[in-house]
Amino acid sequence: MMKSKALTILLLLLASLFSLVNLGCKKNADDTVPPDTQGKVEVYAHRGARSYAPENSIPGYSTGLAIGTHWVDMDIVMTKDGEVVVSHDIRLNPDIVRGSDGKFISERKLVKSLSLDEIKQYDVGRMDTSSSYSKFFPAQVGMDGITMPTLREVIRYVNNKTKNQVGFQIEFKTDPEHTDWTYTPAEFAAAVNKILKEENIESNCEIQSFDWRCLYELQKLNPLIKTAYLTEWDNEPGCPYSFFDPDPALAGLWTGGVLVKDHKNSIPQMIKDLGGACWEPEDVELTKATLDEAHSLGLKVVVWTWPEHSGTVFNTEVVSTLISWGVDGIITDDPGKLISMLAARNYAIPARY
Repeated sequence: MMKSKALTILLLLLASLFSLVNLGCKKNADDTVPPDTQGKVEVYAHRGARSYAPENSIPGYSTGLAIGTHWVDMDIVMTKDGEVVVSHDIRLNPDIVRGSDGKFISERKLVKSLSLDEIKQYDVGRMDTSSSYSKFFPAQVGMDGITMPTLREVIRYVNNKTKNQVGFQIEFKTDPEHTDWTYTPAEFAAAVNKILKEENIESNCEIQSFDWRCLYELQKLNPLIKTAYLTEWDNEPGCPYSFFDPDPALAGLWTGGVLVKDHKNSIPQMIKDLGGACWEPEDVELTKATLDEAHSLGLKVVVWTWPEHSGTVFNTEVVSTLISWGVDGIITDDPGKLISMLAARNYAIPARY
């Protein structure tokens, strides 16, 4: 009896101890209990993670994956010989492109005028520290011998490193004001569709563009692929090239002639009517009302930041507001900061690779 009673007391003490430990684990330092996981805001590592590594480069994607992201983001253009390469710029950017002599270039050649072999002669591993571009990324680590990758190279690198667990956000770069600078939207869409099918990522990608003509062409070729319609702050009435401009030639320049006035004067409604799966507004463009409208239409809403417009790469106040509103994803040059903010709110965070 004594042994049995002693054992009972010991078990009760252990149960109390475990209860206290669990209670301590669940409480914050101020004795408040944090909320359960509230949901998921998807992290998009912009151009890799250009706050820390060269943009649109294999080291950039390696950095983004090591920090953690649900999606890798990239821009694409096409070379003279029809190869799709990962680059933000239709013309070579002297802020980040060096020639074989190690000097930053002065001539802004069209990517379309160069073969893939010629493109591979340029180094994109460092920023010109005298440029305004570089001022936004003081922590970026410069490297030598970094070339523009092809789209296939990035897809295979990311899939191999993550075992196909991270999505691809891919942006067509064209300019309807300079149609001779790039291939036509139909040609570009056909080349991209071929790669997506052959690399088997049709169901694991979102294809975006400011030039909506490219999205129309891709949707005609492959309705399985999710398209993401990009917009920015200057769609406010009165701004140049606003969708609300009274001149239809200006209002429809980036939409292939489609006018918002024919879609209830609503950008989310227009995107839904055009077959888009996602609306991607600039962060400062979005309002809670337009977010709610887009969600009511079944659109995914993913926001992005333009440092040259906002004056900063990462605005914690804006990001906090966007999270509280319930955006579906945030495209950021600094995925580490975003992940920290999500973790503090007990949101799901992406895996690291």
